Amino acid sequence: MTRRMFEHLALLLFPLVYAGGLLIAAVNFLLPLPRRPRQAKLQLDEDRSYFDGAGAPPISVEFNGRKVYVLKVADSLRAFDAKCTHLDCNVNWERGRFLCPCHNGEFDSSGKVTRKPPLDPLREFALAEDDGSGAVVILDRYIENPT
Repeated sequence: MTRRMFEHLALLLFPLVYAGGLLIAAVNFLLPLPRRPRQAKLQLDEDRSYFDGAGAPPISVEFNGRKVYVLKVADSLRAFDAKCTHLDCNVNWERGRFLCPCHNGEFDSSGKVTRKPPLDPLREFALAEDDGSGAVVILDRYIENPT
């Protein structure tokens, strides 16, 4: 194969490869792959006596590949995403509050910002109770405006 022949072949193939990539992107955009169900559930332990003690630390669970903290705030159970809303670092529970190790952000036990740089509260997952067993279930959706 001569250099000239190689250049002609390359000039013919490059637009075809480029067009093929665009075609694949267009097909993925128009016909997206099916997503996981929006109501995926994770069952917690039925025994809630752990949460009866005052100031009990949260339970850390893995849910859809994410770390989630479940704790009792006032008289209700709440589930918070363990990702800081500033730069998505994992927050840790220390001395009754959530601390972000990246920039020393701090959230109280209800997920509200108590020390910046984070501006938004921790994202909170919706919870429900399973009618059959009475167990707490984490739903695969965030609460839009947590209070």
